[in-house]
Amino acid sequence: MENQKLVTIITEEEIRSAIANAAQSYGKLYENQQLTIVADLRNSFIFIADLIRELPIDVTIQFVATPTKDIENCNLQNSKIDLGLTESLKGKNVLIVNDILLNGNTLTRLYDYVKNEDPGSIKILNLIEKDNKDRNISLEYESLFKIDNLFIVGYGLTYNESYRGLKAIYSLEIAK
Repeated sequence: MENQKLVTIITEEEIRSAIANAAQSYGKLYENQQLTIVADLRNSFIFIADLIRELPIDVTIQFVATPTKDIENCNLQNSKIDLGLTESLKGKNVLIVNDILLNGNTLTRLYDYVKNEDPGSIKILNLIEKDNKDRNISLEYESLFKIDNLFIVGYGLTYNESYRGLKAIYSLEIAK
């Protein structure tokens, strides 16, 4: 990991506080109801685990597999989202949990797939929303943090499968 420098962007305490506040808000919104979280396991598993531990309501989880952006020549527009749903979402309160919102294409496609399941309600919660002038998304969503369009790692986010276990979120600068 030579020539790589980590700069703290979001501290562990800031993450914990934001998640606790979001959980309290969703707990009130869905009081005495069940909430189903739909999320891509790959990069958001730590976020999901921390969120469900804070939610004061009954939660179920449906994991999906969305296409990875680093597959060479991968056409994300035509690639398949594997819902892997074990139960129907019909009539359920669904919270789509997303790690990073950049352009919104994959999130929009996931939303459309979930909507086709005819849930009772759909909300979207992003851990991080990166600044992007080219974002073209018409969905309503909430983001715990808004940052510049930096390359980030930590808290489940990875670079070459490293840095995932860091408790805070860092920008990664790689000197050439």
